[in-house]
Amino acid sequence: DQALARNLGLVITRLETARSLDFVEQAEATFDPVFGWSNRLSGAQSSSDRQLGNPSARDFSSDISLSRKFSWGGTLTLGTGMTRLWADGGSLNSTASSFDLGTSLSYTQPLLAGAGRAVNLSALIAAKEGATRTRLALRASALDLIRDTEVAYWSLAGARTLVALRETSLRSAESLLEQVQTKRRLGDATALEELQAAAEVANQKVAVLNAQQSVDGAEMRLRRTLGRGDAAEIEQAVLVEAIPAVAVAAPEPFTQWIRQAANFDFDTAIQLSALAQANSTLEAARQNDAPQLDLTLSGANLGPSVLGLNQAYNGLRDSSGWSNSISLTYRLPLGSRESAANLRSASRARQQAEFRLADVRQNLVFNARATWRDLEAARARVDSATSALALQRQSYEGERARYAAGQSDILRVLQAQAALDATQLNWIQSLLDARSASARVARLDGSLLARHGFSLEAAEAKVGAGLPMDEPLPPLPATP
Repeated sequence: DQALARNLGLVITRLETARSLDFVEQAEATFDPVFGWSNRLSGAQSSSDRQLGNPSARDFSSDISLSRKFSWGGTLTLGTGMTRLWADGGSLNSTASSFDLGTSLSYTQPLLAGAGRAVNLSALIAAKEGATRTRLALRASALDLIRDTEVAYWSLAGARTLVALRETSLRSAESLLEQVQTKRRLGDATALEELQAAAEVANQKVAVLNAQQSVDGAEMRLRRTLGRGDAAEIEQAVLVEAIPAVAVAAPEPFTQWIRQAANFDFDTAIQLSALAQANSTLEAARQNDAPQLDLTLSGANLGPSVLGLNQAYNGLRDSSGWSNSISLTYRLPLGSRESAANLRSASRARQQAEFRLADVRQNLVFNARATWRDLEAARARVDSATSALALQRQSYEGERARYAAGQSDILRVLQAQAALDATQLNWIQSLLDARSASARVARLDGSLLARHGFSLEAAEAKVGAGLPMDEPLPPLPATP
């Protein structure tokens, strides 16, 4: 919970996912209605009017439009406008002004390039697939963090266990030194033996210090995953339970387990999304690799030019004129190099996506096999290391007993102690390797979530929950 709620790297990934949803909304906004309002004031006076002293003509026009683009490429525009005419020397409030009103409707539809949903939805599909990929990346990052936190947790537990074992070895070395000193007072040991025993005590103190330093490093790594890096918290010890001495659970047979891992793999899902986007881009490029041919249908109602705004409205309603038109616009870039290059680029991008998908699936098999084998080997090493530790302890205790009885020498005791220390280190390392391999296997098949009582949705909801932010993270909709 702490890692998901406070890890800064994961929060950054979550915000990137939220940004990708904004990109989807931006792409959808392309098909929103657009309101337009334009105003124009102009005047004119011909040379003959100037010579005759006639006033200049003035006009003011105001037009309102509402247009919308559709997913198949067509654009519909509704408009209405007013024009007011008057002569210079009057004013805007002059009753000598004449008005005319009008309404219009037009529709433009691309017939070749730019036509169809494949072209016009390409940007929206790209935004949605991008949002899908960032969502999958967030989930993968959350699982990676849970795995790394589990590994760091057991690494700290193992480091503290190693400190306890080193301290036990130090006490054994100190008791051996006391035994040698006692024997020397009795004349049964030499000064060299006492020196060797004292050197062993010093070596064990160094080993304890090294183990304690390892604990500090392991604790800092765990703090980093937990997001607990404040100066006020750094002096507070992180509590962890002792590392279990039992072997972790065995994985399922590889042929069954790899199917679960393949079905759960986020990298594969991300590449499938990239392939879907590449297919959409290629389809749009194929549609656009054609001349531009646009059909435009338009019609308008035109009121008479009369004095007074009310009369202009009545004239538009009762005695309006009309106009309509149909037009075809053809445009062909000579050579068509741009559209041809876009088509080649889209085709190659799709091939890249296909090969990346194949590469990801291939790497999954290799990595999954190596991880599965690591767990199998680690479990076997735990059994062997546990047996070796028990035998090595018996050997050391026996060597100490023989030395006390005068049947052994100090060198053999020190060798037995060194062998015991090495065996203890191997035992701790085998336990850590098994825990790490188990976490990596559980990460690949998705069982890591159930192990810690999470679902994907619950893990996402906890991201950033423990950090103060100016605004809460937006909820994430279901992955398409």
